[in-house]
Order: sequence, then structure tokens, then C-alpha cells
Amino acid sequence: MGKHVHSRLRKLVWLGLLAGPMLFARAGLAEKMEGIAPEASAATSAAPVCKNAGVTVGFVPGSNEIDTNGRGALAGVATWLQNGDQRTVKLTGYTDKAGGATANQKLSEKRAQAAKDFLLSRGIEPDRIMVFGHGEQDMLTGAEARVVVVTACDVPPELAAETPPPLPPAPAPAPTAEEPEPAPEPTPTAEAAPPPPPPPAPIVVPVTAVPPPVAVNPDKPASGLGIEATVGGGAIGFIDEGARNVANTGASWDARLMFGSRLPIAVEGAYVGSVQGVDALGLSTNSLLVGNGVEGTLRINLTRMRVQPYLFGGIGWTHYQLSNTATNTANILGGDDIGTVPMGAGITARFGHGFIVDGRATYRATFDDQLMQGQAVSNTSMQTWNATGRVGFEF
Repeated sequence: MGKHVHSRLRKLVWLGLLAGPMLFARAGLAEKMEGIAPEASAATSAAPVCKNAGVTVGFVPGSNEIDTNGRGALAGVATWLQNGDQRTVKLTGYTDKAGGATANQKLSEKRAQAAKDFLLSRGIEPDRIMVFGHGEQDMLTGAEARVVVVTACDVPPELAAETPPPLPPAPAPAPTAEEPEPAPEPTPTAEAAPPPPPPPAPIVVPVTAVPPPVAVNPDKPASGLGIEATVGGGAIGFIDEGARNVANTGASWDARLMFGSRLPIAVEGAYVGSVQGVDALGLSTNSLLVGNGVEGTLRINLTRMRVQPYLFGGIGWTHYQLSNTATNTANILGGDDIGTVPMGAGITARFGHGFIVDGRATYRATFDDQLMQGQAVSNTSMQTWNATGRVGFEF
């Protein structure tokens, strides 16, 4: 039966929070209209005392998962609620400004509900907890905005009963000839009202001391240093005039893995490939020159923002092979392995959570190439230009 009484009392607390100001305003208006003295009005129930408990519950970015510090804070709130059956709390959820306003409103409601579910798991009755979703914080950002604020409410001791109004004086008896008129009895006076009770003690919620949460930069990749994996393609051609007379501008492709996109200097490793049409006497008309190789480069990142220009240089190796030709009577070897020195510049743009678009221009110097020794005048005739575009992800 006691638990049922406590439940009804808690409901009166919530109704008092919502309807108290309206009832007091209407009572004051009725007194003015009917001329009732304030001391003759009906006694009002004691309103609950609600204060910000100084407790904020932190969350993982973009979710309603309570972080370690937040669970410790809620454990202290649960202990405070268990020490008083008339105590209640209000949980107000907030988010930062990342994302849309509608999605943030729903996320703030989910965060408040997650905090309530934690208190329910500690045995707190559901009618002692109110939840609200406020949406985005106006002035705060980052981890300070991804919180649930706890407001604690407690009912003070009952007020002393008001003194009843004084009784009217008794009528004096009619005077007679035989007896003198008695003196009028003194009018009874109201007893002095007892002093009001002392104000309630401040609410103290025991909370385990925890270090402040570490702010998380949503733009920083999970690896910290930045790891990029990209694939793409473009156009390639020879720079030397003798080589251009033999092989046309063709297509290129590559796959790259890079470490250190968020550092001043990064390291790249890549597979590179190409195919070019060959037009020379002594070869079939549909002959192709196919190249496959590997490269390693150092990349200098000029910025570490979302749009990141960079310079690069390194060393590589490419194997060229003639294809689609039955005979070869031209002054061109059937295959050759050459060394390359790639260098150039590019720019990377980041979109959303890790998606990247990259473009670069590459010049590849060569050494020890013999493939076109009959068509060119030097052993560096296979130096190339290359323009590529790639897409990928940053981790």
C-alpha cells in the first residue's frame, strides 16, 4: 500500500510541475473577483523543488550509446533516487550541429530514452523519470553538446496546517431588572501561527569523479595518421618524338595504397599499367604496347584540410611487351624492362566519412630503355606523361 501511495504522490509532483503556475494564477484572479481575503483561501500543496543536478551524460558521436563517463554519472543518479521514494528526475537530450536538424531531434530523444533505460535497469520506477529531446545545442559544439542533462526534483516537508478563522463572539443576554447586565465576553483571538519549516536541504547527487571526456574530431580518420586506398585511370603518352611516331597516346590505370595522408610526408606504393596502339612497318596493324609495373613514392602534403594539394617523387620499374602481332620485322624489340623516376603534383578532396577523389599529373623519366633503339636516338626515349583520376577511401 505504501508503494501505491508513493506512486500517486509522484504523479502529483509531475502535475504540480505542469499545472502549478496555472492554478495559482486562477486562484489569485478568483480572490480579486469575489473579494475573498488571501488568508481565507484554500491551502495549496507543497510544490517539488527541482534543480540542475550538475550531471551531464556523454555519448558516442552520432549515436545513442552512453560513453564510460556517462554510465558512471547515471550510476550516481540511480543511487540518489534509491535513497528517497519521492525523488524524481527529468532527462533532457541534446546533440551537436553535425547532421540535419530533424535527425538531430530524433537522436536527442533517443539519447534521453537511453539514459532512462539505464536507470530502469537499476530498479528505478518508470513514473519517476521524465524524458525530453531538445535537439541541437545552440552555443556548444563537439562532446560538450552530445549530452543528456539531469534535473533532480525532491518534495520538501509538508507545510504546517493553516490556523482556522476566529469564531464570532457569543450574543450577550438581554438585561433584567433583578440582575445587572453582565459585561460582554472578550472576543477570542486566533492563536499565533507556528513558524514556517526551514527550507529543504540542497540536493546532493553522489557522482563518482571521472575525468572529462576527450573531444573527438569528426574529420580525423580512425587510424589517426591517415591511410588511403584508391583506384583509377587516365591517359598516357610518350614525350620523345621518335617514340610518339611509333606508339599513340593510350590508356593507363593504377591502384595505390598510401600511409600518412594526415602527416606532412606520406609514403605510397602502387601498381601501374598502360596500353598503347603501335603503328610501325613490320608489325600488324592492331599491335599493342602493354606496360605493367610498380612504383614507390614520397608524397609531401601541402595542407591537411579537406582539400589537400601535394607534390610527389620516387622510383619505379615497368615491363613493356608487344601484343597482338604475329611477326616483328620492325626496329622495335618484343619486350623490355626499364627503370622509371615518377614525379609530379596532385590534389585530393575528401567528402563525407572517408570518401576521397584524387587527381594527379605525372612525368616519368626513364633510364636503360632499349625497346625503341632503332627508332630513337637516345636510351631515354620512353619517358612519358600521365594524367589520372582516382577514387577511394581514407581510413
